[in-house]
Amino acid sequence: MAIEAIDYKFIRQIDPEGRWNLSACLQCGRCSSGCTMRAEADILPHQLNRMILYGMRDELLASKAIWMCVSCHTCFSRCPMEVDTPAMIDALRAIAREAPEEMSRVRLFNDLLLGSVRKFGRVYEIGLMAAYKLKAKDFFGDLGKLPAMLKKGKFRLFPSAAKGRSAVSAIFDRVRARRAER
Repeated sequence: MAIEAIDYKFIRQIDPEGRWNLSACLQCGRCSSGCTMRAEADILPHQLNRMILYGMRDELLASKAIWMCVSCHTCFSRCPMEVDTPAMIDALRAIAREAPEEMSRVRLFNDLLLGSVRKFGRVYEIGLMAAYKLKAKDFFGDLGKLPAMLKKGKFRLFPSAAKGRSAVSAIFDRVRARRAER
């Protein structure tokens, strides 16, 4: 596929306010060299930035990279031009209707995690894992890890009350409203 022009329409769809500095990307590769998921990703962060510029929408939305990103922000912290690649990945996830088959569980987990944050103001781990296990139909896949996690206090039986829970929920509502406007 020959690239003939920058796809400004796709760029505006990903970053409508131009806040994430995509066009400033120098393709230096610092983001990719620091990426914690580079071994698993089929597209590296600097490649993803260029593919957005060139409007390679179908390739991006079908990639594993947007689902493998753990949003650690290492790419953003290493970027000399402050290109916010994690924010663009979040936008691509929102646009993608379906994750590739091998990434469908990652998409499910991502959706459930965000739902937990919206509802409780933070992640309620045991509720998140229970919902994930039920929806993924993976009841015993990592059951052996449960005793150690309980011993270390990683799971609370009931969610703790987060200060500002309603503010977090309001943020989710504003994002949902903005997406509906597009």
